[in-house]
Amino acid sequence: MTYLSRFGRAAFCFVLAACSLYSFSVEAASFYASVSKNKVVKNEVFQLRLVSDEKASSDDIDFTVLNPDFLLGRPSFGSSINIVNGSRSNKSEWTISIAATRMGIITIPSFELKGQKTQPIAIQVTQDEQAPDVKDLVEVQTQLSTSELYPSESAILKARLIIKADPRRLQNPTVSPPAVEGLELNAASETNQYQTILDGVEVTVVDQDFRITAKEAGNYQLSEPVFKGTLVYGNSYNGGTRLVPIETKAKTYLITVNPQPANYRGIWLPTNELNLTQKWSDSQGSTISGNSYNTQVGESITREVNLQVSGLTQDQLPNIKVNYPNSLSIYDEKPQFTTLKNGDVVMTVKQVLIPRQSGDVVLPAISVDWWNSATKQQQASVVSGLTLHVKPNDTPLVAAPTPIQPSAQVETIRVKDAGLWPYITALFAILWAITSVFAWRLKSSSVSNKATVDKVTTNEYQAAKSALSGNLDGITITASVKAWLDTVELEAGESVAINKALSEINQALYSSTPQELKTQDLESLIEQIQKQQIKRRKDKPTALAKL
Repeated sequence: MTYLSRFGRAAFCFVLAACSLYSFSVEAASFYASVSKNKVVKNEVFQLRLVSDEKASSDDIDFTVLNPDFLLGRPSFGSSINIVNGSRSNKSEWTISIAATRMGIITIPSFELKGQKTQPIAIQVTQDEQAPDVKDLVEVQTQLSTSELYPSESAILKARLIIKADPRRLQNPTVSPPAVEGLELNAASETNQYQTILDGVEVTVVDQDFRITAKEAGNYQLSEPVFKGTLVYGNSYNGGTRLVPIETKAKTYLITVNPQPANYRGIWLPTNELNLTQKWSDSQGSTISGNSYNTQVGESITREVNLQVSGLTQDQLPNIKVNYPNSLSIYDEKPQFTTLKNGDVVMTVKQVLIPRQSGDVVLPAISVDWWNSATKQQQASVVSGLTLHVKPNDTPLVAAPTPIQPSAQVETIRVKDAGLWPYITALFAILWAITSVFAWRLKSSSVSNKATVDKVTTNEYQAAKSALSGNLDGITITASVKAWLDTVELEAGESVAINKALSEINQALYSSTPQELKTQDLESLIEQIQKQQIKRRKDKPTALAKL
Protein backbone atom coordinates (compact mmCIF):
# COMPACT_ATOMS: atom_id res chain seq x y z
CA MET A 1 0.00 0.00 0.00
CA THR A 2 2.75 2.23 0.90
CA TYR A 3 4.53 1.56 -2.37
CA LEU A 4 1.37 2.03 -4.39
CA SER A 5 0.54 5.15 -2.46
CA ARG A 6 3.95 6.52 -3.16
CA PHE A 7 3.66 5.47 -6.78
CA GLY A 8 0.22 7.02 -7.04
CA ARG A 9 1.42 10.25 -5.53
CA ALA A 10 4.38 10.36 -7.96
CA ALA A 11 2.13 9.63 -10.93
CA PHE A 12 -0.28 12.30 -9.80
CA CYS A 13 2.52 14.85 -9.56
CA PHE A 14 3.79 13.87 -13.02
CA VAL A 15 0.34 14.23 -14.51
CA LEU A 16 -0.12 17.53 -12.72
CA ALA A 17 3.21 18.80 -14.02
CA ALA A 18 2.35 17.64 -17.52
CA CYS A 19 -0.99 19.38 -17.35
CA SER A 20 0.69 22.51 -16.07
CA LEU A 21 3.22 22.39 -18.90
CA TYR A 22 0.46 21.85 -21.42
CA SER A 23 -1.48 24.72 -19.94
CA PHE A 24 1.58 27.02 -20.19
CA SER A 25 2.18 26.04 -23.82
CA VAL A 26 -1.40 26.74 -24.75
CA GLU A 27 -1.35 30.05 -22.92
CA ALA A 28 1.97 31.04 -24.49
CA ALA A 29 0.72 30.13 -27.92
CA SER A 30 -2.50 32.16 -27.54
CA PHE A 31 -0.71 35.54 -27.51
CA TYR A 32 2.91 35.94 -28.49
CA ALA A 33 5.42 38.43 -29.97
CA SER A 34 8.20 37.82 -32.48
CA VAL A 35 10.76 39.90 -34.42
CA SER A 36 12.27 39.45 -37.87
CA LYS A 37 15.78 39.73 -36.35
CA ASN A 38 17.20 40.31 -32.88
CA LYS A 39 20.66 41.55 -33.93
CA VAL A 40 20.52 44.85 -35.79
CA VAL A 41 22.52 48.05 -36.28
CA LYS A 42 21.38 51.45 -35.11
CA ASN A 43 18.46 52.85 -37.19
CA GLU A 44 18.02 49.55 -39.08
CA VAL A 45 14.41 48.70 -39.81
CA PHE A 46 13.03 45.33 -38.69
CA GLN A 47 9.55 43.90 -38.06
CA LEU A 48 7.73 43.33 -34.77
CA ARG A 49 4.77 40.93 -34.95
CA LEU A 50 2.06 40.27 -32.34
CA VAL A 51 -0.40 37.36 -32.77
CA SER A 52 -3.43 36.45 -30.62
CA ASP A 53 -6.15 33.82 -30.89
CA GLU A 54 -8.61 36.24 -29.35
CA LYS A 55 -10.96 38.52 -31.23
CA ALA A 56 -9.50 42.05 -31.00
CA SER A 57 -9.41 45.47 -32.65
CA SER A 58 -6.47 47.48 -33.99
CA ASP A 59 -6.34 49.93 -31.07
CA ASP A 60 -6.16 47.22 -28.41
CA ILE A 61 -2.35 47.40 -28.59
CA ASP A 62 -0.53 50.61 -27.66
CA PHE A 63 2.83 50.73 -29.44
CA THR A 64 3.81 54.13 -27.99
CA VAL A 65 5.62 52.29 -25.17
CA LEU A 66 8.39 51.74 -27.75
CA ASN A 67 8.92 55.47 -28.40
CA PRO A 68 11.83 56.04 -25.99
CA ASP A 69 14.09 53.54 -27.79
CA PHE A 70 12.62 53.01 -31.26
CA LEU A 71 11.43 54.84 -34.34
CA LEU A 72 7.97 53.57 -35.23
CA GLY A 73 6.27 53.06 -38.55
CA ARG A 74 2.54 52.82 -39.10
CA PRO A 75 1.18 49.57 -37.59
CA SER A 76 -0.95 47.26 -39.72
CA PHE A 77 -3.72 45.06 -38.29
CA GLY A 78 -5.60 42.04 -39.60
CA SER A 79 -8.14 39.62 -38.14
CA SER A 80 -9.72 36.37 -39.36
CA ILE A 81 -12.17 33.65 -38.31
CA ASN A 82 -11.55 30.01 -39.18
CA ILE A 83 -14.15 27.21 -38.94
CA VAL A 84 -12.83 23.60 -39.28
CA ASN A 85 -15.13 20.61 -38.66
CA GLY A 86 -17.50 22.84 -36.77
CA SER A 87 -14.71 24.20 -34.59
CA ARG A 88 -14.38 27.98 -34.68
CA SER A 89 -11.14 29.91 -34.00
CA ASN A 90 -10.09 33.58 -34.16
CA LYS A 91 -6.81 35.20 -35.12
CA SER A 92 -5.70 38.82 -34.64
CA GLU A 93 -2.33 40.03 -35.88
CA TRP A 94 -0.38 43.33 -35.62
CA THR A 95 2.75 44.14 -37.62
CA ILE A 96 4.87 47.27 -37.21
CA SER A 97 8.23 48.38 -38.57
CA ILE A 98 10.62 49.69 -35.91
CA ALA A 99 14.24 50.87 -35.75
CA ALA A 100 16.43 51.20 -32.66
CA THR A 101 17.69 54.72 -31.91
CA ARG A 102 20.53 53.77 -29.54
CA MET A 103 23.14 51.08 -29.20
CA GLY A 104 23.38 48.30 -26.63
CA ILE A 105 20.86 45.72 -25.43
CA ILE A 106 17.35 47.13 -25.84
CA THR A 107 14.34 45.23 -24.56
CA ILE A 108 11.01 45.21 -26.34
CA PRO A 109 8.62 45.20 -23.38
CA SER A 110 5.75 42.81 -22.77
CA PHE A 111 2.37 43.61 -24.35
CA GLU A 112 -0.92 42.70 -22.65
CA LEU A 113 -4.21 41.73 -24.27
CA LYS A 114 -7.24 40.61 -22.27
CA GLY A 115 -5.19 39.32 -19.41
CA GLN A 116 -2.57 37.59 -21.60
CA LYS A 117 0.98 38.90 -21.93
CA THR A 118 3.80 38.42 -24.42
CA GLN A 119 7.36 37.65 -23.42
CA PRO A 120 9.87 40.57 -23.52
CA ILE A 121 12.40 40.37 -26.37
CA ALA A 122 16.01 41.52 -26.07
CA ILE A 123 17.50 43.24 -29.15
CA GLN A 124 21.25 43.63 -29.63
CA VAL A 125 22.01 46.94 -31.37
CA THR A 126 25.46 47.82 -32.74
CA GLN A 127 26.95 50.80 -34.57
CA ASP A 128 26.34 51.10 -38.30
CA GLU A 129 29.75 51.77 -39.82
CA GLN A 130 28.17 52.87 -43.11
CA ALA A 131 25.70 55.34 -41.57
CA PRO A 132 26.02 58.79 -43.21
CA ASP A 133 26.75 61.94 -41.23
CA VAL A 134 24.00 64.58 -40.90
CA LYS A 135 26.12 67.10 -42.86
CA ASP A 136 26.28 64.60 -45.72
CA LEU A 137 22.49 64.70 -45.95
CA VAL A 138 21.31 68.19 -44.93
CA GLU A 139 23.15 71.43 -44.21
CA VAL A 140 21.99 74.86 -43.01
CA GLN A 141 24.10 77.93 -43.88
CA THR A 142 23.42 81.41 -42.51
CA GLN A 143 25.02 84.84 -42.72
CA LEU A 144 24.18 87.85 -40.52
CA SER A 145 24.77 91.31 -42.02
CA THR A 146 25.77 92.87 -38.67
CA SER A 147 25.82 91.89 -35.01
CA GLU A 148 25.71 95.45 -33.63
CA LEU A 149 22.58 97.56 -33.94
CA TYR A 150 20.84 100.65 -32.61
CA PRO A 151 17.14 100.91 -31.72
CA SER A 152 14.96 100.80 -34.89
CA GLU A 153 17.90 99.53 -36.96
CA SER A 154 17.68 96.16 -38.73
CA ALA A 155 20.03 93.35 -39.67
CA ILE A 156 19.47 90.82 -42.47
CA LEU A 157 19.94 87.10 -41.83
CA LYS A 158 20.46 85.18 -45.06
CA ALA A 159 19.49 81.52 -44.56
CA ARG A 160 20.14 78.65 -46.95
CA LEU A 161 18.99 75.04 -46.57
CA ILE A 162 20.89 72.49 -48.69
CA ILE A 163 19.28 69.04 -49.03
CA LYS A 164 21.93 66.70 -50.40
CA ALA A 165 19.81 63.54 -50.25
CA ASP A 166 16.89 62.56 -52.45
CA PRO A 167 13.96 64.66 -51.15
CA ARG A 168 11.59 61.80 -51.96
CA ARG A 169 13.27 59.74 -49.22
CA LEU A 170 12.59 62.32 -46.53
CA GLN A 171 9.80 61.65 -44.07
CA ASN A 172 8.05 64.40 -42.08
CA PRO A 173 10.55 67.17 -42.96
CA THR A 174 10.10 70.41 -40.99
CA VAL A 175 12.08 73.65 -40.87
CA SER A 176 11.91 75.77 -37.74
CA PRO A 177 12.49 79.48 -38.51
CA PRO A 178 15.21 81.48 -36.75
CA ALA A 179 14.39 82.45 -33.19
CA VAL A 180 15.31 85.41 -30.99
CA GLU A 181 13.73 86.91 -27.89
CA GLY A 182 13.53 90.67 -27.44
CA LEU A 183 13.99 91.55 -31.13
CA GLU A 184 11.43 91.77 -33.93
CA LEU A 185 11.88 89.08 -36.58
CA ASN A 186 10.08 89.05 -39.94
CA ALA A 187 10.56 87.41 -43.32
CA ALA A 188 12.40 89.80 -45.64
CA SER A 189 11.88 87.74 -48.82
CA GLU A 190 9.82 84.95 -50.28
CA THR A 191 11.08 81.36 -50.11
CA ASN A 192 13.15 80.49 -53.19
CA GLN A 193 13.60 76.77 -53.91
CA TYR A 194 15.68 75.46 -56.81
CA GLN A 195 17.94 72.60 -57.98
CA THR A 196 21.68 73.07 -58.48
CA ILE A 197 24.97 71.16 -58.58
CA LEU A 198 27.26 71.16 -55.52
CA ASP A 199 30.59 69.32 -55.73
CA GLY A 200 29.25 67.37 -58.68
CA VAL A 201 26.09 66.27 -56.83
CA GLU A 202 22.59 67.53 -57.61
CA VAL A 203 21.11 69.13 -54.51
CA THR A 204 17.95 71.00 -53.53
CA VAL A 205 18.47 74.52 -52.18
CA VAL A 206 15.98 76.67 -50.28
CA ASP A 207 16.89 80.36 -49.72
CA GLN A 208 15.12 82.94 -47.57
CA ASP A 209 16.09 86.22 -45.90
CA PHE A 210 14.93 87.41 -42.48
CA ARG A 211 14.92 90.92 -41.03
CA ILE A 212 15.85 91.36 -37.36
CA THR A 213 14.86 94.78 -35.98
CA ALA A 214 16.11 96.13 -32.67
CA LYS A 215 13.78 97.81 -30.20
CA GLU A 216 15.60 98.34 -26.92
CA ALA A 217 19.25 98.35 -25.92
CA GLY A 218 20.71 95.09 -24.62
CA ASN A 219 22.33 91.79 -25.62
CA TYR A 220 20.34 89.18 -27.52
CA GLN A 221 20.94 85.68 -28.89
CA LEU A 222 19.76 84.69 -32.36
CA SER A 223 19.45 81.05 -33.41
CA GLU A 224 19.52 80.03 -37.05
CA PRO A 225 16.83 77.79 -38.64
CA VAL A 226 16.74 74.09 -37.73
CA PHE A 227 15.84 71.22 -40.06
CA LYS A 228 14.22 68.05 -38.69
CA GLY A 229 13.15 64.90 -40.48
CA THR A 230 13.85 61.24 -41.15
CA LEU A 231 15.70 59.83 -44.15
CA VAL A 232 15.00 56.35 -45.54
CA TYR A 233 18.05 54.80 -47.18
CA GLY A 234 19.36 51.35 -48.03
CA ASN A 235 22.58 49.64 -46.97
CA SER A 236 24.39 48.29 -50.01
CA TYR A 237 26.31 45.77 -47.86
CA ASN A 238 23.44 43.73 -46.48
CA GLY A 239 20.47 45.19 -48.35
CA GLY A 240 18.86 46.45 -45.13
CA THR A 241 16.81 49.60 -44.84
CA ARG A 242 17.78 52.42 -42.48
CA LEU A 243 15.76 55.26 -40.93
CA VAL A 244 18.16 58.07 -40.13
CA PRO A 245 16.83 60.85 -37.87
CA ILE A 246 18.10 64.23 -39.08
CA GLU A 247 18.28 67.32 -36.90
CA THR A 248 20.71 70.11 -37.66
CA LYS A 249 22.45 71.87 -34.80
CA ALA A 250 21.50 75.55 -34.66
CA LYS A 251 24.29 78.10 -34.88
CA THR A 252 23.78 81.12 -32.60
CA TYR A 253 24.67 84.80 -33.03
CA LEU A 254 25.15 87.34 -30.25
CA ILE A 255 23.53 90.67 -31.18
CA THR A 256 24.33 93.84 -29.26
CA VAL A 257 21.88 96.76 -29.37
CA ASN A 258 23.46 100.06 -28.33
CA PRO A 259 21.33 102.81 -26.74
CA GLN A 260 20.33 105.87 -28.75
CA PRO A 261 22.90 108.66 -28.23
CA ALA A 262 21.63 111.39 -25.93
CA ASN A 263 23.19 114.17 -28.01
CA TYR A 264 21.48 113.17 -31.27
CA ARG A 265 19.28 115.85 -32.82
CA GLY A 266 16.59 115.42 -35.46
CA ILE A 267 14.53 112.46 -36.66
CA TRP A 268 16.12 109.21 -35.45
CA LEU A 269 17.51 107.46 -38.53
CA PRO A 270 20.11 104.78 -37.63
CA THR A 271 21.87 103.06 -40.54
CA ASN A 272 25.35 102.05 -41.58
CA GLU A 273 24.88 103.46 -45.08
CA LEU A 274 22.70 106.22 -46.55
CA ASN A 275 22.92 107.72 -50.03
CA LEU A 276 20.98 110.82 -51.07
CA THR A 277 21.03 111.74 -54.77
CA GLN A 278 18.95 113.86 -57.10
CA LYS A 279 18.37 114.58 -60.79
CA TRP A 280 17.04 117.75 -62.42
CA SER A 281 15.35 117.55 -65.82
CA ASP A 282 13.51 119.97 -68.10
CA SER A 283 10.11 119.54 -69.71
CA GLN A 284 11.59 117.40 -72.51
CA GLY A 285 13.23 115.01 -70.04
CA SER A 286 16.79 116.28 -70.68
CA THR A 287 19.10 116.40 -67.66
CA ILE A 288 19.87 119.81 -66.19
CA SER A 289 23.47 120.20 -65.01
CA GLY A 290 25.11 123.01 -63.09
CA ASN A 291 23.81 125.29 -60.36
CA SER A 292 21.54 127.46 -62.54
CA TYR A 293 19.11 127.05 -65.41
CA ASN A 294 17.47 129.46 -67.87
CA THR A 295 13.74 128.89 -68.27
CA GLN A 296 10.51 130.81 -68.74
CA VAL A 297 7.09 131.16 -67.19
CA GLY A 298 4.99 128.00 -67.51
CA GLU A 299 7.88 125.65 -68.34
CA SER A 300 8.08 122.66 -65.99
CA ILE A 301 11.18 121.54 -64.06
CA THR A 302 11.28 118.02 -62.56
CA ARG A 303 13.25 117.23 -59.42
CA GLU A 304 13.79 113.54 -58.74
CA VAL A 305 15.24 112.69 -55.30
CA ASN A 306 16.48 109.18 -54.45
CA LEU A 307 17.12 108.09 -50.85
CA GLN A 308 18.81 104.68 -50.47
CA VAL A 309 19.10 103.33 -46.92
CA SER A 310 20.50 100.11 -45.48
CA GLY A 311 18.99 98.35 -42.47
CA LEU A 312 15.62 100.15 -42.44
CA THR A 313 12.15 99.51 -43.81
CA GLN A 314 10.19 101.90 -46.01
CA ASP A 315 7.95 102.81 -43.06
CA GLN A 316 11.00 104.16 -41.22
CA LEU A 317 12.17 106.50 -43.99
CA PRO A 318 11.68 110.20 -43.29
CA ASN A 319 9.41 112.65 -45.06
CA ILE A 320 11.19 115.03 -47.42
CA LYS A 321 10.25 118.60 -46.52
CA VAL A 322 11.17 121.49 -48.80
CA ASN A 323 10.31 125.20 -48.50
CA TYR A 324 9.77 126.32 -52.09
CA PRO A 325 9.12 129.97 -53.10
CA ASN A 326 5.46 130.90 -53.54
CA SER A 327 6.13 131.94 -57.14
CA LEU A 328 6.08 128.26 -58.12
CA SER A 329 3.31 125.75 -58.69
CA ILE A 330 4.37 122.46 -57.13
CA TYR A 331 3.07 118.98 -58.03
CA ASP A 332 4.24 116.10 -55.82
CA GLU A 333 4.07 112.51 -57.01
CA LYS A 334 3.50 109.73 -54.52
CA PRO A 335 6.84 108.30 -53.30
CA GLN A 336 7.88 105.02 -54.90
CA PHE A 337 9.71 102.34 -52.88
CA THR A 338 12.01 99.61 -54.16
CA THR A 339 13.75 96.86 -52.17
CA LEU A 340 17.10 95.81 -53.64
CA LYS A 341 18.55 92.30 -53.53
CA ASN A 342 20.89 93.26 -50.69
CA GLY A 343 17.92 94.41 -48.58
CA ASP A 344 18.45 98.16 -49.07
CA VAL A 345 15.32 100.28 -49.52
CA VAL A 346 15.22 103.04 -52.14
CA MET A 347 12.64 105.83 -51.90
CA THR A 348 12.11 107.90 -55.07
CA VAL A 349 10.29 111.25 -54.87
CA LYS A 350 9.42 113.36 -57.91
CA GLN A 351 8.44 116.99 -57.66
CA VAL A 352 7.36 119.02 -60.72
CA LEU A 353 7.91 122.77 -60.36
CA ILE A 354 6.36 125.39 -62.69
CA PRO A 355 7.39 129.05 -62.37
CA ARG A 356 4.47 131.49 -62.67
CA GLN A 357 6.47 134.71 -62.44
CA SER A 358 9.56 135.96 -64.18
CA GLY A 359 12.78 136.69 -62.31
CA ASP A 360 15.36 134.67 -60.37
CA VAL A 361 13.99 131.80 -58.27
CA VAL A 362 16.19 129.87 -55.83
CA LEU A 363 15.22 126.24 -55.31
CA PRO A 364 16.59 125.18 -51.90
CA ALA A 365 18.87 122.26 -51.10
CA ILE A 366 17.61 119.12 -49.32
CA SER A 367 19.34 117.80 -46.19
CA VAL A 368 18.73 114.49 -44.35
CA ASP A 369 20.18 113.94 -40.86
CA TRP A 370 21.05 110.36 -39.88
CA TRP A 371 23.07 108.36 -37.38
CA ASN A 372 25.98 106.45 -38.88
CA SER A 373 25.95 103.18 -36.91
CA ALA A 374 29.28 102.15 -38.46
CA THR A 375 31.26 105.24 -37.40
CA LYS A 376 28.93 105.96 -34.43
CA GLN A 377 28.43 109.63 -35.21
CA GLN A 378 25.72 111.91 -36.58
CA GLN A 379 25.90 112.87 -40.25
CA ALA A 380 23.94 114.94 -42.76
CA SER A 381 23.54 114.07 -46.44
CA VAL A 382 22.82 117.04 -48.69
CA VAL A 383 21.83 117.57 -52.32
CA SER A 384 22.28 121.05 -53.74
CA GLY A 385 19.56 123.41 -54.90
CA LEU A 386 19.14 125.15 -58.25
CA THR A 387 18.74 128.79 -59.32
CA LEU A 388 16.17 129.44 -62.04
CA HIS A 389 16.46 132.47 -64.30
CA VAL A 390 12.84 132.80 -65.37
CA LYS A 391 11.89 134.88 -68.42
CA PRO A 392 8.40 135.81 -69.63
CA ASN A 393 6.80 133.22 -71.91
CA ASP A 394 7.76 134.82 -75.22
CA THR A 395 8.13 131.36 -76.81
CA PRO A 396 5.66 128.44 -76.77
CA LEU A 397 5.62 126.73 -73.40
CA VAL A 398 5.67 123.03 -72.74
CA ALA A 399 2.70 121.39 -71.16
CA ALA A 400 2.25 121.40 -67.41
CA PRO A 401 2.28 117.91 -65.95
CA THR A 402 -0.67 116.16 -64.45
CA PRO A 403 -1.19 117.62 -60.97
CA ILE A 404 -1.08 114.92 -58.31
CA GLN A 405 -2.37 115.47 -54.84
CA PRO A 406 0.57 115.57 -52.38
CA SER A 407 1.04 112.30 -50.54
CA ALA A 408 1.46 111.87 -46.84
CA GLN A 409 5.17 111.09 -47.19
CA VAL A 410 6.27 114.10 -49.18
CA GLU A 411 5.29 117.43 -47.71
CA THR A 412 5.64 120.82 -49.39
CA ILE A 413 5.87 123.70 -46.94
CA ARG A 414 4.53 127.07 -48.07
CA VAL A 415 5.71 130.41 -46.70
CA LYS A 416 3.20 132.67 -44.97
CA ASP A 417 1.71 135.77 -46.62
CA ALA A 418 2.14 134.33 -50.10
CA GLY A 419 -0.19 136.80 -51.76
CA LEU A 420 -2.61 135.80 -54.49
CA TRP A 421 -0.80 132.65 -55.70
CA PRO A 422 -2.08 130.24 -52.98
CA TYR A 423 -5.64 131.11 -54.03
CA ILE A 424 -4.83 130.50 -57.70
CA THR A 425 -3.19 127.18 -56.78
CA ALA A 426 -6.25 126.23 -54.72
CA LEU A 427 -8.45 127.10 -57.69
CA PHE A 428 -6.37 124.80 -59.91
CA ALA A 429 -6.73 121.99 -57.36
CA ILE A 430 -10.50 122.45 -57.19
CA LEU A 431 -10.78 122.42 -60.98
CA TRP A 432 -8.64 119.28 -61.13
CA ALA A 433 -10.89 117.62 -58.53
CA ILE A 434 -13.98 118.57 -60.56
CA THR A 435 -12.34 117.09 -63.66
CA SER A 436 -11.54 113.88 -61.75
CA VAL A 437 -15.22 113.55 -60.75
CA PHE A 438 -16.25 114.30 -64.32
CA ALA A 439 -13.85 111.65 -65.68
CA TRP A 440 -15.02 109.16 -63.08
CA ARG A 441 -18.65 109.66 -64.12
CA LEU A 442 -17.69 109.15 -67.73
CA LYS A 443 -15.84 105.99 -66.76
CA SER A 444 -18.82 104.66 -64.80
CA SER A 445 -21.30 105.30 -67.63
CA SER A 446 -19.12 104.12 -70.52
CA VAL A 447 -20.10 100.63 -71.76
CA SER A 448 -18.60 98.94 -74.81
CA ASN A 449 -20.26 96.08 -76.69
CA LYS A 450 -17.11 95.01 -78.51
CA ALA A 451 -14.29 93.51 -76.42
CA THR A 452 -11.43 94.62 -78.72
CA VAL A 453 -12.66 98.21 -78.99
CA ASP A 454 -13.20 98.32 -75.21
CA LYS A 455 -9.49 97.65 -74.60
CA VAL A 456 -8.22 100.52 -76.73
CA THR A 457 -11.11 103.06 -76.57
CA THR A 458 -10.44 103.91 -72.93
CA ASN A 459 -12.33 106.16 -70.57
CA GLU A 460 -9.23 108.37 -70.45
CA TYR A 461 -9.57 108.99 -74.20
CA GLN A 462 -13.22 110.02 -73.79
CA ALA A 463 -12.32 112.27 -70.85
CA ALA A 464 -9.59 113.99 -72.88
CA LYS A 465 -11.94 114.62 -75.81
CA SER A 466 -14.60 115.97 -73.46
CA ALA A 467 -12.13 118.33 -71.80
CA LEU A 468 -10.96 119.68 -75.18
CA SER A 469 -14.41 120.03 -76.74
CA GLY A 470 -15.76 121.68 -73.61
CA ASN A 471 -13.11 124.43 -73.68
CA LEU A 472 -12.28 123.89 -69.99
CA ASP A 473 -9.27 125.39 -68.22
CA GLY A 474 -5.68 124.49 -69.08
CA ILE A 475 -5.04 122.49 -65.92
CA THR A 476 -8.05 120.25 -66.63
CA ILE A 477 -7.02 119.81 -70.26
CA THR A 478 -3.44 118.92 -69.29
CA ALA A 479 -4.60 116.45 -66.61
CA SER A 480 -6.97 114.65 -68.99
CA VAL A 481 -4.43 114.49 -71.85
CA LYS A 482 -1.68 113.21 -69.56
CA ALA A 483 -4.01 110.51 -68.16
CA TRP A 484 -4.80 109.39 -71.71
CA LEU A 485 -1.08 109.33 -72.63
CA ASP A 486 -0.49 106.79 -69.87
CA THR A 487 -2.78 104.32 -71.72
CA VAL A 488 -1.14 104.48 -75.16
CA GLU A 489 2.21 103.69 -76.72
CA LEU A 490 3.56 106.60 -78.76
CA GLU A 491 5.89 106.35 -81.71
CA ALA A 492 8.73 108.72 -82.49
CA GLY A 493 7.45 112.24 -83.15
CA GLU A 494 4.00 111.75 -81.64
CA SER A 495 5.10 112.80 -78.15
CA VAL A 496 6.74 115.94 -79.56
CA ALA A 497 3.56 116.84 -81.45
CA ILE A 498 1.41 116.39 -78.33
CA ASN A 499 3.75 118.56 -76.23
CA LYS A 500 3.82 121.25 -78.89
CA ALA A 501 0.02 121.38 -79.05
CA LEU A 502 -0.21 121.57 -75.28
CA SER A 503 2.43 124.30 -75.24
CA GLU A 504 0.32 126.43 -77.57
CA ILE A 505 -2.64 126.04 -75.22
CA ASN A 506 -0.52 127.01 -72.20
CA GLN A 507 0.89 129.97 -74.06
CA ALA A 508 -2.60 131.24 -74.73
CA LEU A 509 -3.53 130.76 -71.07
CA TYR A 510 -0.47 132.24 -69.40
CA SER A 511 0.69 134.84 -71.88
CA SER A 512 0.85 138.46 -70.71
CA THR A 513 -1.37 139.43 -73.66
CA PRO A 514 -4.79 137.78 -74.13
CA GLN A 515 -4.86 135.10 -76.83
CA GLU A 516 -7.55 132.86 -78.25
CA LEU A 517 -7.64 129.34 -76.79
CA LYS A 518 -7.59 126.82 -79.67
CA THR A 519 -7.97 123.15 -78.89
CA GLN A 520 -8.99 121.80 -82.29
CA ASP A 521 -5.45 120.87 -83.35
CA LEU A 522 -4.78 118.89 -80.17
CA GLU A 523 -8.18 117.19 -80.34
CA SER A 524 -7.56 116.14 -83.94
CA LEU A 525 -4.10 114.85 -83.07
CA ILE A 526 -5.40 112.77 -80.15
CA GLU A 527 -8.13 111.24 -82.32
CA GLN A 528 -5.61 110.35 -85.02
CA ILE A 529 -3.21 108.71 -82.53
CA GLN A 530 -6.09 106.79 -80.91
CA LYS A 531 -7.11 105.30 -84.28
CA GLN A 532 -3.52 104.29 -84.98
CA GLN A 533 -3.32 102.80 -81.49
CA ILE A 534 -6.31 100.55 -82.23
CA LYS A 535 -4.69 99.33 -85.43
CA ARG A 536 -1.36 98.64 -83.69
CA ARG A 537 -2.99 96.58 -80.97
CA LYS A 538 -5.00 94.55 -83.48
CA ASP A 539 -1.92 93.83 -85.57
CA LYS A 540 0.26 93.02 -82.54
CA PRO A 541 0.81 89.22 -82.23
CA THR A 542 -0.19 87.53 -79.00
CA ALA A 543 2.80 86.36 -76.94
CA LEU A 544 2.91 82.72 -75.76
CA ALA A 545 3.33 82.35 -72.04
CA LYS A 546 6.46 80.59 -70.94
CA LEU A 547 6.03 77.11 -69.50
